[in-house]
Amino acid sequence: MRGKPIELVEIEDLQQLIADGATEDRQLELKRDIPVSSEEQKSQARSDPNNIPADRSWISNKAIMPFGRDALAEEVVAFANASGGTLILGIDETDEAPPRAKCLNVLPDVAGLERRLRDALADCIEPRLPYVAVRGVVTEGNGGGVILIEVGASSSGPHWVKKTRKPTIRREDRCDTLTMPEVHDMVLRNSRSMSSVVSQTEAARKEFVEWFKYHLGDKSAERIANSHLETRVEEWLSSIGHAALGAQAVLVPHYDLAIPRLERLDGLLPPPDAIGIQLLNGIKKTHYIETYLYALSYQQKMLGGVTAIQDGGLRKSIKVYRDGRITVSFFQHRETRSCTCSADLIVTLAGFVLGLFDRLRRLSSYPSAPANLSIDICTRGHVGVGDYEGINLHGIYGKLPEHLEFPIYTVGESGDITLALQEVASDLMNAGGMAASHLPKVIWNDPH
Repeated sequence: MRGKPIELVEIEDLQQLIADGATEDRQLELKRDIPVSSEEQKSQARSDPNNIPADRSWISNKAIMPFGRDALAEEVVAFANASGGTLILGIDETDEAPPRAKCLNVLPDVAGLERRLRDALADCIEPRLPYVAVRGVVTEGNGGGVILIEVGASSSGPHWVKKTRKPTIRREDRCDTLTMPEVHDMVLRNSRSMSSVVSQTEAARKEFVEWFKYHLGDKSAERIANSHLETRVEEWLSSIGHAALGAQAVLVPHYDLAIPRLERLDGLLPPPDAIGIQLLNGIKKTHYIETYLYALSYQQKMLGGVTAIQDGGLRKSIKVYRDGRITVSFFQHRETRSCTCSADLIVTLAGFVLGLFDRLRRLSSYPSAPANLSIDICTRGHVGVGDYEGINLHGIYGKLPEHLEFPIYTVGESGDITLALQEVASDLMNAGGMAASHLPKVIWNDPH
């Protein structure tokens, strides 16, 4: 099950883990059950000396006991403050050194436990973790099974458990407490990492604005050569009755993914219908992403990654680097009356980039690495804002400025993609002076 997305893990994967005699390491922790305090152990031993003391509070719809909650939270925090990892609750270990996975210790009602743990971990860890996923894997007909807790490496640490105020970190196969000098070092390191993310984003934004101007100047030079660039562009667009639109999405991960030998994007591209629109009669699948899949037929190798460029009515440029950075941009000029920046144009751009990154990071040491997404739009002439095309929405609103910078979107787990796309669509509508409440919801669905 190593490297397999948590939502795809099945009982066969757990059985294979046991058959392999897996041992705990830097990214794997095995626990038989939820830890119980010594006082609770004594109390349960007096009432039933034949049973191993255990916390079964969730079965009666109560909260998990504070001792066990905080003990598990410390393990989760340790993964987040290191390089991420998975905690499996419900696997017994051998007595040898080092202990190995021995057999399943089936926990009752894992669906209920999954909900309780998800709520508990959200409430007792500070600052909020960018990615933690809890999933119950049913192995028995009565709803019993094991719990998987997947934690991503965090760049917003150090994290700690609220009650104990203890920041922990994963070292080899154990959970240790961070020393004060280590806490200071982590704060400085994460601060430098985020500064690098911001500087890379700003550099890409500046480069895009210059690229847009240069591309317009190059096009207009074919028709009108003897004037200043800005004047020449306006004269050219006016003479042909056109407006120009360009957009760019830049994704910068909080960590260098270091994907080895990234020379092709086979298997990393999101499906053409990954974006759906929630309508009254159900989800309407779209094929907006096909625009970018077609561009990749021009795929070329480059140092550190791959690139694709397509000229034509919608000029596209796609660059993917081994460190996980992705830059995708497009340029077009159309008749002024039809030059509209529709919601699907920008949502597709963001969806393609986020879907590609989500698949890309699964190949890395940080399968849930968080990242920042920035979107810029440049225009010349009158470019309106429009609804989604092809779903009986035809409104065109407002006029976009010559340069529009969207806010930075931070994406952690795969489920954040749907939320991010909805924000992108809303921000575009707001930029055109239109309330976004009438827009249908965006749904992201990539089965990979």
